[in-house]
Amino acid sequence: MTETTRYPAYDVWEQHAEWDEHTQHVVGKRRMAKLANRFFTHAEGLQMQTVAALLIDENRQEVLSFVMEHLDEKLVSPIGESQRKVGIPVRSELYRKGLAGIDEASHAAYRASFLALDRERQLDILSHVAEGKAAQTEAWKALPQKEFFKALLNDVVSACYSHPAIWSEIGYGGPAYPRGYVRVEKGLVDPWEAKRNGE
Repeated sequence: MTETTRYPAYDVWEQHAEWDEHTQHVVGKRRMAKLANRFFTHAEGLQMQTVAALLIDENRQEVLSFVMEHLDEKLVSPIGESQRKVGIPVRSELYRKGLAGIDEASHAAYRASFLALDRERQLDILSHVAEGKAAQTEAWKALPQKEFFKALLNDVVSACYSHPAIWSEIGYGGPAYPRGYVRVEKGLVDPWEAKRNGE
Protein backbone atom coordinates (compact mmCIF):
# COMPACT_ATOMS: atom_id res chain seq x y z
CA MET A 1 0.00 0.00 0.00
CA THR A 2 1.02 3.56 -0.38
CA GLU A 3 3.07 4.87 2.51
CA THR A 4 1.21 8.16 2.64
CA THR A 5 -1.89 8.63 4.73
CA ARG A 6 -4.05 11.57 5.66
CA TYR A 7 -4.04 10.29 9.22
CA PRO A 8 -0.37 9.72 10.16
CA ALA A 9 -0.93 10.21 13.90
CA TYR A 10 -4.04 8.05 14.10
CA ASP A 11 -4.00 4.55 15.56
CA VAL A 12 -7.42 2.94 15.89
CA TRP A 13 -6.06 0.45 18.44
CA GLU A 14 -5.58 3.28 20.96
CA GLN A 15 -9.36 3.23 21.38
CA HIS A 16 -9.70 -0.54 21.89
CA ALA A 17 -10.60 -0.15 25.57
CA GLU A 18 -13.88 1.41 24.38
CA TRP A 19 -14.87 -1.79 22.54
CA ASP A 20 -16.61 -4.75 24.12
CA GLU A 21 -14.43 -7.67 25.23
CA HIS A 22 -15.30 -9.93 22.29
CA THR A 23 -14.45 -7.22 19.74
CA GLN A 24 -11.16 -6.49 21.51
CA HIS A 25 -10.27 -10.17 21.25
CA VAL A 26 -11.22 -10.49 17.56
CA VAL A 27 -9.42 -7.32 16.43
CA GLY A 28 -6.46 -8.02 18.73
CA LYS A 29 -5.91 -11.40 17.04
CA ARG A 30 -5.70 -9.64 13.69
CA ARG A 31 -2.72 -7.64 14.96
CA MET A 32 -0.84 -10.80 15.96
CA ALA A 33 -1.58 -13.24 13.15
CA LYS A 34 0.53 -16.36 12.93
CA LEU A 35 1.60 -18.14 9.76
CA ALA A 36 0.55 -21.70 10.53
CA ASN A 37 -1.07 -22.94 7.33
CA ARG A 38 -3.62 -25.72 7.62
CA PHE A 39 -4.91 -25.50 4.04
CA PHE A 40 -1.98 -24.22 1.99
CA THR A 41 1.12 -26.34 1.52
CA HIS A 42 4.39 -24.55 2.25
CA ALA A 43 4.94 -23.82 -1.46
CA GLU A 44 1.32 -22.69 -1.97
CA GLY A 45 1.59 -20.46 1.10
CA LEU A 46 4.67 -18.70 -0.26
CA GLN A 47 3.02 -18.28 -3.65
CA MET A 48 -0.26 -17.08 -2.15
CA GLN A 49 1.50 -14.51 0.04
CA THR A 50 3.40 -13.21 -2.99
CA VAL A 51 0.17 -12.97 -5.00
CA ALA A 52 -1.61 -11.19 -2.13
CA ALA A 53 1.27 -8.72 -1.71
CA LEU A 54 1.06 -7.88 -5.42
CA LEU A 55 -2.73 -7.51 -5.46
CA ILE A 56 -2.83 -5.06 -2.55
CA ASP A 57 0.63 -3.54 -3.10
CA GLU A 58 1.56 -4.37 0.48
CA ASN A 59 4.84 -5.46 2.05
CA ARG A 60 4.19 -5.18 5.79
CA GLN A 61 4.47 -8.63 7.30
CA GLU A 62 1.85 -7.93 9.99
CA VAL A 63 -0.79 -7.22 7.33
CA LEU A 64 0.25 -10.03 4.99
CA SER A 65 0.36 -12.53 7.86
CA PHE A 66 -3.21 -11.67 8.76
CA VAL A 67 -4.37 -11.88 5.13
CA MET A 68 -2.79 -15.32 4.85
CA GLU A 69 -4.22 -16.51 8.17
CA HIS A 70 -7.67 -15.26 7.16
CA LEU A 71 -7.55 -17.02 3.78
CA ASP A 72 -6.20 -20.23 5.27
CA GLU A 73 -8.93 -20.32 7.94
CA LYS A 74 -11.60 -19.57 5.35
CA LEU A 75 -10.44 -22.43 3.15
CA VAL A 76 -10.39 -25.05 5.93
CA SER A 77 -13.65 -23.88 7.48
CA PRO A 78 -16.58 -26.30 7.24
CA ILE A 79 -18.91 -23.31 6.79
CA GLY A 80 -20.22 -23.36 3.23
CA GLU A 81 -20.25 -20.55 0.72
CA SER A 82 -23.33 -18.37 0.45
CA GLN A 83 -23.43 -18.73 -3.32
CA ARG A 84 -21.38 -20.10 -6.19
CA LYS A 85 -21.92 -20.03 -9.95
CA VAL A 86 -22.71 -23.27 -11.73
CA GLY A 87 -19.54 -24.98 -12.88
CA ILE A 88 -17.29 -23.19 -10.39
CA PRO A 89 -15.63 -25.55 -7.89
CA VAL A 90 -15.80 -25.09 -4.13
CA ARG A 91 -13.51 -22.36 -2.81
CA SER A 92 -10.79 -24.73 -1.59
CA GLU A 93 -10.54 -26.46 -4.96
CA LEU A 94 -10.76 -23.10 -6.75
CA TYR A 95 -7.71 -21.83 -4.85
CA ARG A 96 -5.66 -25.02 -5.19
CA LYS A 97 -6.26 -25.24 -8.96
CA GLY A 98 -5.95 -21.48 -9.42
CA LEU A 99 -2.54 -21.32 -7.73
CA ALA A 100 -1.41 -24.28 -9.84
CA GLY A 101 -2.72 -22.45 -12.91
CA ILE A 102 -0.73 -19.31 -12.05
CA ASP A 103 2.43 -21.38 -11.74
CA GLU A 104 1.72 -23.27 -14.97
CA ALA A 105 1.08 -19.98 -16.78
CA SER A 106 4.43 -18.69 -15.48
CA HIS A 107 6.23 -21.75 -16.85
CA ALA A 108 4.40 -21.43 -20.18
CA ALA A 109 5.22 -17.73 -20.56
CA TYR A 110 8.67 -17.46 -18.95
CA ARG A 111 9.88 -21.05 -18.32
CA ALA A 112 10.12 -20.37 -14.60
CA SER A 113 7.93 -20.74 -11.54
CA PHE A 114 5.84 -17.77 -10.44
CA LEU A 115 8.05 -17.22 -7.39
CA ALA A 116 11.19 -17.15 -9.55
CA LEU A 117 9.86 -14.29 -11.70
CA ASP A 118 10.59 -10.63 -11.08
CA ARG A 119 7.75 -8.39 -9.90
CA GLU A 120 6.96 -7.04 -13.37
CA ARG A 121 6.52 -10.52 -14.83
CA GLN A 122 4.50 -11.69 -11.84
CA LEU A 123 2.12 -8.76 -12.38
CA ASP A 124 1.99 -9.65 -16.08
CA ILE A 125 0.90 -13.22 -15.26
CA LEU A 126 -1.77 -11.98 -12.82
CA SER A 127 -3.05 -9.48 -15.40
CA HIS A 128 -3.42 -12.28 -17.94
CA VAL A 129 -5.31 -14.43 -15.43
CA ALA A 130 -7.59 -11.48 -14.55
CA GLU A 131 -8.42 -11.05 -18.24
CA GLY A 132 -8.80 -14.80 -18.83
CA LYS A 133 -5.87 -14.73 -21.24
CA ALA A 134 -3.23 -16.83 -19.44
CA ALA A 135 -1.95 -19.91 -21.25
CA GLN A 136 -4.60 -22.66 -21.27
CA THR A 137 -2.62 -25.15 -19.24
CA GLU A 138 -3.94 -28.27 -17.47
CA ALA A 139 -5.18 -26.39 -14.39
CA TRP A 140 -7.19 -23.90 -16.44
CA LYS A 141 -9.03 -26.50 -18.54
CA ALA A 142 -11.85 -26.86 -16.02
CA LEU A 143 -11.38 -23.57 -14.19
CA PRO A 144 -12.43 -20.16 -15.55
CA GLN A 145 -9.52 -17.80 -14.96
CA LYS A 146 -11.66 -14.70 -14.50
CA GLU A 147 -13.85 -16.37 -11.87
CA PHE A 148 -10.81 -17.51 -9.91
CA PHE A 149 -9.28 -14.04 -10.07
CA LYS A 150 -12.50 -12.33 -8.95
CA ALA A 151 -12.78 -14.64 -5.93
CA LEU A 152 -9.09 -14.22 -5.14
CA LEU A 153 -9.17 -10.43 -5.36
CA ASN A 154 -12.35 -10.19 -3.29
CA ASP A 155 -10.94 -12.41 -0.53
CA VAL A 156 -7.54 -10.70 -0.39
CA VAL A 157 -8.89 -7.14 -0.39
CA SER A 158 -11.60 -7.99 2.17
CA ALA A 159 -8.99 -9.48 4.50
CA CYS A 160 -6.61 -6.56 4.02
CA TYR A 161 -9.23 -3.94 4.85
CA SER A 162 -10.26 -5.75 8.02
CA HIS A 163 -6.79 -5.23 9.54
CA PRO A 164 -6.58 -2.41 12.12
CA ALA A 165 -3.37 -1.00 10.59
CA ILE A 166 -5.31 -0.38 7.37
CA TRP A 167 -8.23 1.07 9.35
CA SER A 168 -5.83 3.61 10.84
CA GLU A 169 -4.46 4.55 7.41
CA ILE A 170 -7.89 5.22 5.95
CA GLY A 171 -9.20 6.93 9.08
CA TYR A 172 -11.76 4.27 9.94
CA GLY A 173 -12.64 4.43 13.62
CA GLY A 174 -13.29 0.73 14.02
CA PRO A 175 -16.29 -0.73 15.82
CA ALA A 176 -18.53 1.93 17.34
CA TYR A 177 -20.16 -0.47 19.77
CA PRO A 178 -20.90 0.12 22.60
CA ARG A 179 -19.99 3.82 22.53
CA GLY A 180 -21.78 4.70 19.27
CA TYR A 181 -21.47 7.75 17.08
CA VAL A 182 -22.81 11.03 18.43
CA ARG A 183 -21.87 13.61 15.81
CA VAL A 184 -23.53 12.29 12.68
CA GLU A 185 -23.94 15.61 10.87
CA LYS A 186 -21.95 16.14 7.68
CA GLY A 187 -18.44 17.37 8.38
CA LEU A 188 -18.48 16.67 12.10
CA VAL A 189 -16.51 13.91 13.80
CA ASP A 190 -16.50 12.51 17.29
CA PRO A 191 -13.45 13.38 19.41
CA TRP A 192 -12.10 9.83 19.13
CA GLU A 193 -12.33 9.67 15.32
CA ALA A 194 -9.42 10.24 12.94
CA LYS A 195 -8.50 13.81 12.05
CA ARG A 196 -6.81 14.62 8.77
CA ASN A 197 -3.17 15.61 8.87
CA GLY A 198 -2.92 19.20 10.06
CA GLU A 199 -6.50 19.51 11.35
